[in-house]
Amino acid sequence: MRLLAGLLLLAAPLTGPSTVVEGWQSSPVYVDPTQRALVTDKQAEQLAERVEGQDPAIQIAVVPAASLATTGSREQAARSYVDQVVDLQRQDGIYLVVFGGAIVWGSAVGVDTPIDRILTDELGKHSRSDPVGTLNGVLDQLDVPKADSGGFPVWLVVLLAVVVAGGAGLWWWRRRPRQEEGPALYRPSYDVLPDEADSLEERQALAREDVTRFGEELDAADVRLDGVDTGADVQAAMDAYADAGRVVDAAPSDEQLREVRATVEYGRWRLACAQALVAGTPKPARRALCFFDTAHGTSVTDWMYTPPGGKSREVPVCAACQARLSGGTR
Repeated sequence: MRLLAGLLLLAAPLTGPSTVVEGWQSSPVYVDPTQRALVTDKQAEQLAERVEGQDPAIQIAVVPAASLATTGSREQAARSYVDQVVDLQRQDGIYLVVFGGAIVWGSAVGVDTPIDRILTDELGKHSRSDPVGTLNGVLDQLDVPKADSGGFPVWLVVLLAVVVAGGAGLWWWRRRPRQEEGPALYRPSYDVLPDEADSLEERQALAREDVTRFGEELDAADVRLDGVDTGADVQAAMDAYADAGRVVDAAPSDEQLREVRATVEYGRWRLACAQALVAGTPKPARRALCFFDTAHGTSVTDWMYTPPGGKSREVPVCAACQARLSGGTR
Protein backbone atom coordinates (compact mmCIF):
# COMPACT_ATOMS: atom_id res chain seq x y z
CA MET A 1 0.00 0.00 0.00
CA ARG A 2 2.97 2.28 -0.59
CA LEU A 3 1.38 4.80 -2.97
CA LEU A 4 -2.06 4.44 -1.41
CA ALA A 5 -0.83 5.40 2.02
CA GLY A 6 1.22 8.27 0.68
CA LEU A 7 -1.59 9.68 -1.38
CA LEU A 8 -4.03 9.67 1.51
CA LEU A 9 -1.79 12.29 3.05
CA LEU A 10 -2.22 14.59 0.09
CA ALA A 11 -4.11 17.69 1.11
CA ALA A 12 -5.99 18.49 -2.06
CA PRO A 13 -7.03 22.14 -2.07
CA LEU A 14 -10.72 22.48 -1.30
CA THR A 15 -12.81 24.85 -3.36
CA GLY A 16 -15.32 26.46 -1.04
CA PRO A 17 -18.68 27.98 -2.01
CA SER A 18 -17.28 31.51 -1.64
CA THR A 19 -14.60 30.76 -4.27
CA VAL A 20 -17.31 29.62 -6.70
CA VAL A 21 -19.44 32.72 -6.14
CA GLU A 22 -16.40 34.95 -6.56
CA GLY A 23 -15.61 33.21 -9.85
CA TRP A 24 -19.14 33.85 -11.09
CA GLN A 25 -18.52 37.58 -10.90
CA SER A 26 -16.54 37.33 -14.14
CA SER A 27 -18.32 34.41 -15.83
CA PRO A 28 -21.45 32.30 -15.25
CA VAL A 29 -19.24 29.21 -15.58
CA TYR A 30 -16.54 28.66 -12.97
CA VAL A 31 -14.03 25.81 -13.43
CA ASP A 32 -11.55 25.17 -10.66
CA PRO A 33 -7.98 25.13 -12.07
CA THR A 34 -7.50 21.53 -10.91
CA GLN A 35 -10.48 20.39 -13.02
CA ARG A 36 -9.35 21.63 -16.44
CA ALA A 37 -8.59 18.10 -17.56
CA LEU A 38 -12.29 17.41 -17.06
CA VAL A 39 -13.61 20.68 -18.53
CA THR A 40 -11.16 22.57 -20.73
CA ASP A 41 -10.99 26.36 -20.97
CA LYS A 42 -12.54 26.21 -24.44
CA GLN A 43 -15.43 24.04 -23.24
CA ALA A 44 -15.99 26.39 -20.30
CA GLU A 45 -16.11 29.36 -22.69
CA GLN A 46 -18.65 27.57 -24.91
CA LEU A 47 -20.84 26.77 -21.90
CA ALA A 48 -20.56 30.36 -20.69
CA GLU A 49 -21.58 31.64 -24.12
CA ARG A 50 -24.68 29.43 -23.98
CA VAL A 51 -25.86 30.57 -20.55
CA GLU A 52 -24.74 34.22 -20.57
CA GLY A 53 -27.71 36.54 -20.13
CA GLN A 54 -30.27 33.75 -19.65
CA ASP A 55 -33.42 34.62 -17.70
CA PRO A 56 -33.70 32.98 -15.24
CA ALA A 57 -29.96 32.95 -14.66
CA ILE A 58 -28.01 29.71 -15.06
CA GLN A 59 -24.83 29.30 -13.00
CA ILE A 60 -22.39 26.41 -13.53
CA ALA A 61 -19.41 25.36 -11.41
CA VAL A 62 -16.89 22.52 -11.69
CA VAL A 63 -15.02 21.83 -8.45
CA PRO A 64 -12.91 18.94 -7.08
CA ALA A 65 -14.73 15.99 -5.58
CA ALA A 66 -12.60 16.60 -2.50
CA SER A 67 -14.71 19.72 -1.86
CA LEU A 68 -17.53 17.47 -0.67
CA ALA A 69 -17.86 17.02 3.08
CA THR A 70 -16.52 13.71 4.37
CA THR A 71 -19.46 13.11 6.72
CA GLY A 72 -22.85 11.84 5.62
CA SER A 73 -23.74 10.59 2.15
CA ARG A 74 -22.35 12.03 -1.04
CA GLU A 75 -25.81 13.30 -1.99
CA GLN A 76 -26.22 15.09 1.35
CA ALA A 77 -22.78 16.67 1.00
CA ALA A 78 -23.51 17.87 -2.55
CA ARG A 79 -26.90 19.30 -1.54
CA SER A 80 -25.35 21.13 1.41
CA TYR A 81 -22.58 22.58 -0.75
CA VAL A 82 -24.99 23.86 -3.40
CA ASP A 83 -27.29 25.30 -0.74
CA GLN A 84 -24.35 27.29 0.61
CA VAL A 85 -23.54 28.54 -2.87
CA VAL A 86 -27.15 29.63 -3.38
CA ASP A 87 -27.21 31.45 -0.04
CA LEU A 88 -24.07 33.37 -0.99
CA GLN A 89 -25.18 34.15 -4.56
CA ARG A 90 -28.61 35.43 -3.42
CA GLN A 91 -30.16 35.13 -6.88
CA ASP A 92 -33.02 33.11 -8.31
CA GLY A 93 -32.06 30.78 -11.10
CA ILE A 94 -30.72 27.34 -11.93
CA TYR A 95 -27.50 26.12 -10.30
CA LEU A 96 -25.45 23.19 -11.64
CA VAL A 97 -22.35 22.03 -9.78
CA VAL A 98 -20.02 19.24 -10.97
CA PHE A 99 -17.96 17.64 -8.19
CA GLY A 100 -15.09 16.12 -10.17
CA GLY A 101 -16.00 12.63 -11.32
CA ALA A 102 -18.10 11.98 -8.22
CA ILE A 103 -21.51 13.62 -8.64
CA VAL A 104 -23.38 16.45 -10.39
CA TRP A 105 -25.97 18.37 -8.36
CA GLY A 106 -28.58 20.84 -9.55
CA SER A 107 -30.91 23.27 -7.82
CA ALA A 108 -33.73 25.46 -9.15
CA VAL A 109 -34.30 28.50 -6.92
CA GLY A 110 -37.44 30.57 -7.45
CA VAL A 111 -37.90 28.81 -10.80
CA ASP A 112 -40.56 26.26 -11.73
CA THR A 113 -38.13 23.88 -13.46
CA PRO A 114 -37.86 20.11 -12.72
CA ILE A 115 -34.07 20.30 -12.68
CA ASP A 116 -33.76 17.05 -10.69
CA ARG A 117 -35.66 15.08 -13.35
CA ILE A 118 -33.76 16.73 -16.21
CA LEU A 119 -30.39 16.14 -14.58
CA THR A 120 -31.21 12.51 -13.75
CA ASP A 121 -32.25 11.99 -17.37
CA GLU A 122 -28.99 13.38 -18.72
CA LEU A 123 -26.79 11.56 -16.19
CA GLY A 124 -28.25 8.34 -17.57
CA LYS A 125 -26.95 9.24 -21.03
CA HIS A 126 -23.41 10.32 -20.21
CA SER A 127 -20.52 8.89 -18.24
CA ARG A 128 -19.20 10.74 -15.22
CA SER A 129 -16.07 11.54 -17.19
CA ASP A 130 -18.20 13.55 -19.63
CA PRO A 131 -19.68 16.38 -17.54
CA VAL A 132 -19.66 18.69 -20.57
CA GLY A 133 -22.01 16.31 -22.38
CA THR A 134 -24.24 16.16 -19.31
CA LEU A 135 -24.33 19.95 -18.91
CA ASN A 136 -25.03 20.56 -22.59
CA GLY A 137 -27.79 17.95 -22.44
CA VAL A 138 -29.38 19.77 -19.50
CA LEU A 139 -29.16 23.07 -21.37
CA ASP A 140 -30.75 21.43 -24.41
CA GLN A 141 -33.69 20.31 -22.29
CA LEU A 142 -33.95 23.84 -20.88
CA ASP A 143 -34.21 25.11 -24.48
CA VAL A 144 -31.01 27.15 -24.13
CA PRO A 145 -29.67 27.88 -27.64
CA LYS A 146 -26.29 26.45 -28.54
CA ALA A 147 -23.33 28.81 -28.74
CA ASP A 148 -22.83 30.51 -32.09
CA SER A 149 -19.98 28.70 -33.85
CA GLY A 150 -19.71 31.25 -36.65
CA GLY A 151 -22.24 29.82 -39.06
CA PHE A 152 -25.48 27.91 -39.44
CA PRO A 153 -24.90 24.36 -40.71
CA VAL A 154 -27.71 22.62 -42.52
CA TRP A 155 -28.54 20.35 -39.59
CA LEU A 156 -29.04 23.36 -37.33
CA VAL A 157 -31.36 25.05 -39.81
CA VAL A 158 -33.41 21.85 -40.01
CA LEU A 159 -33.49 21.57 -36.22
CA LEU A 160 -34.67 25.15 -35.86
CA ALA A 161 -37.41 24.47 -38.36
CA VAL A 162 -38.56 21.51 -36.29
CA VAL A 163 -38.56 23.64 -33.15
CA VAL A 164 -40.69 26.28 -34.84
CA ALA A 165 -43.08 23.55 -35.98
CA GLY A 166 -43.68 22.39 -32.46
CA GLY A 167 -40.48 21.52 -30.64
CA ALA A 168 -40.78 17.79 -31.22
CA GLY A 169 -37.21 17.54 -32.46
CA LEU A 170 -35.87 18.54 -29.06
CA TRP A 171 -37.55 15.57 -27.37
CA TRP A 172 -36.55 12.62 -29.56
CA TRP A 173 -34.54 11.11 -26.72
CA ARG A 174 -37.67 10.67 -24.61
CA ARG A 175 -39.21 8.02 -26.88
CA ARG A 176 -39.48 4.52 -25.44
CA PRO A 177 -36.42 2.32 -26.09
CA ARG A 178 -36.86 -0.87 -28.08
CA GLN A 179 -37.68 -3.90 -25.99
CA GLU A 180 -34.29 -5.63 -25.70
CA GLU A 181 -32.14 -2.53 -25.59
CA GLY A 182 -31.40 0.06 -22.94
CA PRO A 183 -28.75 1.18 -20.47
CA ALA A 184 -26.39 -1.75 -19.93
CA LEU A 185 -26.42 -3.85 -16.78
CA TYR A 186 -23.19 -3.83 -14.82
CA ARG A 187 -20.28 -5.57 -16.46
CA PRO A 188 -16.78 -5.29 -14.99
CA SER A 189 -13.81 -3.88 -16.83
CA TYR A 190 -12.30 -7.36 -17.19
CA ASP A 191 -13.52 -10.39 -19.15
CA VAL A 192 -16.08 -12.71 -17.55
CA LEU A 193 -17.94 -15.75 -18.81
CA PRO A 194 -21.51 -15.09 -20.05
CA ASP A 195 -23.05 -16.95 -17.09
CA GLU A 196 -21.05 -15.16 -14.40
CA ALA A 197 -23.30 -12.13 -14.05
CA ASP A 198 -26.84 -13.45 -14.40
CA SER A 199 -28.08 -12.31 -10.99
CA LEU A 200 -27.84 -9.03 -9.09
CA GLU A 201 -25.76 -10.75 -6.38
CA GLU A 202 -23.27 -11.97 -8.98
CA ARG A 203 -23.05 -8.51 -10.52
CA GLN A 204 -22.46 -7.02 -7.06
CA ALA A 205 -19.62 -9.49 -6.49
CA LEU A 206 -18.06 -8.57 -9.84
CA ALA A 207 -18.38 -4.87 -9.04
CA ARG A 208 -16.69 -5.39 -5.67
CA GLU A 209 -13.84 -7.24 -7.38
CA ASP A 210 -13.56 -4.45 -9.95
CA VAL A 211 -13.13 -1.87 -7.19
CA THR A 212 -10.60 -4.09 -5.44
CA ARG A 213 -8.58 -4.44 -8.64
CA PHE A 214 -8.62 -0.68 -9.11
CA GLY A 215 -7.30 -0.23 -5.58
CA GLU A 216 -4.48 -2.66 -6.34
CA GLU A 217 -3.68 -0.72 -9.51
CA LEU A 218 -3.47 2.50 -7.49
CA ASP A 219 -1.19 0.85 -4.97
CA ALA A 220 1.09 -0.54 -7.67
CA ALA A 221 1.15 2.61 -9.80
CA ASP A 222 4.52 4.25 -10.31
CA VAL A 223 3.50 7.90 -10.21
CA ARG A 224 6.07 10.34 -8.92
CA LEU A 225 4.72 13.37 -7.13
CA ASP A 226 7.92 15.41 -7.38
CA GLY A 227 8.75 17.58 -10.35
CA VAL A 228 5.53 16.75 -12.25
CA ASP A 229 2.13 18.22 -11.41
CA THR A 230 0.22 14.93 -11.08
CA GLY A 231 -1.43 15.76 -7.77
CA ALA A 232 -4.84 16.72 -9.18
CA ASP A 233 -5.14 13.61 -11.35
CA VAL A 234 -3.94 11.26 -8.62
CA GLN A 235 -6.26 12.82 -6.04
CA ALA A 236 -9.19 12.47 -8.46
CA ALA A 237 -8.32 8.79 -8.95
CA MET A 238 -8.20 8.31 -5.18
CA ASP A 239 -11.56 10.07 -4.79
CA ALA A 240 -13.08 7.80 -7.43
CA TYR A 241 -11.74 4.70 -5.66
CA ALA A 242 -13.18 5.83 -2.32
CA ASP A 243 -16.52 6.74 -3.94
CA ALA A 244 -16.84 3.40 -5.72
CA GLY A 245 -15.92 1.54 -2.55
CA ARG A 246 -18.63 3.28 -0.52
CA VAL A 247 -21.32 2.46 -3.07
CA VAL A 248 -20.31 -1.15 -3.69
CA ASP A 249 -20.28 -1.92 0.04
CA ALA A 250 -23.87 -0.72 0.49
CA ALA A 251 -25.76 -3.53 -1.33
CA PRO A 252 -26.31 -1.39 -4.45
CA SER A 253 -28.97 -1.75 -7.12
CA ASP A 254 -28.19 -2.31 -10.80
CA GLU A 255 -28.49 1.43 -11.40
CA GLN A 256 -25.94 2.10 -8.67
CA LEU A 257 -23.70 -0.66 -10.02
CA ARG A 258 -23.60 1.14 -13.36
CA GLU A 259 -22.45 4.22 -11.43
CA VAL A 260 -19.72 2.10 -9.80
CA ARG A 261 -18.38 1.11 -13.18
CA ALA A 262 -18.49 4.69 -14.43
CA THR A 263 -16.66 5.85 -11.30
CA VAL A 264 -13.97 3.17 -11.62
CA GLU A 265 -13.59 3.98 -15.32
CA TYR A 266 -13.17 7.64 -14.50
CA GLY A 267 -10.63 6.90 -11.75
CA ARG A 268 -8.57 4.69 -14.07
CA TRP A 269 -8.59 7.45 -16.66
CA ARG A 270 -7.34 10.04 -14.17
CA LEU A 271 -4.61 7.64 -13.00
CA ALA A 272 -3.63 7.09 -16.64
CA CYS A 273 -3.52 10.87 -17.10
CA ALA A 274 -1.08 11.13 -14.18
CA GLN A 275 1.08 8.37 -15.65
CA ALA A 276 1.02 10.11 -19.04
CA LEU A 277 2.23 13.34 -17.43
CA VAL A 278 5.17 11.49 -15.85
CA ALA A 279 5.98 9.80 -19.16
CA GLY A 280 5.61 13.02 -21.14
CA THR A 281 3.00 11.49 -23.44
CA PRO A 282 -0.48 12.81 -24.40
CA LYS A 283 -3.32 12.11 -21.99
CA PRO A 284 -5.51 9.19 -23.06
CA ALA A 285 -9.08 9.58 -24.29
CA ARG A 286 -11.73 9.36 -21.57
CA ARG A 287 -13.79 6.62 -23.23
CA ALA A 288 -13.57 4.05 -25.99
CA LEU A 289 -14.44 4.97 -29.56
CA CYS A 290 -17.96 4.30 -30.81
CA PHE A 291 -18.53 0.58 -31.42
CA PHE A 292 -20.48 1.08 -34.65
CA ASP A 293 -18.07 3.45 -36.36
CA THR A 294 -14.81 4.74 -34.89
CA ALA A 295 -15.18 7.80 -37.13
CA HIS A 296 -18.07 8.84 -34.86
CA GLY A 297 -15.49 9.64 -32.21
CA THR A 298 -15.46 8.96 -28.47
CA SER A 299 -18.42 7.12 -26.95
CA VAL A 300 -20.63 8.81 -24.35
CA THR A 301 -22.20 5.76 -22.66
CA ASP A 302 -22.54 1.96 -22.72
CA TRP A 303 -25.58 0.36 -24.33
CA MET A 304 -27.05 -3.12 -24.57
CA TYR A 305 -27.15 -4.01 -28.25
CA THR A 306 -28.57 -7.15 -29.87
CA PRO A 307 -27.19 -7.72 -33.39
CA PRO A 308 -29.46 -9.56 -35.86
CA GLY A 309 -29.35 -13.24 -34.96
CA GLY A 310 -26.85 -12.56 -32.16
CA LYS A 311 -26.72 -12.27 -28.39
CA SER A 312 -27.13 -9.06 -26.41
CA ARG A 313 -23.86 -7.39 -25.53
CA GLU A 314 -22.65 -4.18 -23.95
CA VAL A 315 -21.01 -1.78 -26.40
CA PRO A 316 -19.68 1.80 -26.19
CA VAL A 317 -21.78 4.17 -28.31
CA CYS A 318 -21.62 7.83 -29.38
CA ALA A 319 -24.53 10.21 -28.78
CA ALA A 320 -25.90 9.81 -32.32
CA CYS A 321 -25.87 6.00 -32.17
CA GLN A 322 -27.45 6.09 -28.72
CA ALA A 323 -30.26 8.19 -30.18
CA ARG A 324 -30.68 5.72 -33.04
CA LEU A 325 -30.74 2.71 -30.72
CA SER A 326 -33.24 4.32 -28.37
CA GLY A 327 -35.66 4.94 -31.22
CA GLY A 328 -34.98 8.66 -31.54
CA THR A 329 -33.63 8.57 -35.09
CA ARG A 330 -33.57 5.97 -37.83
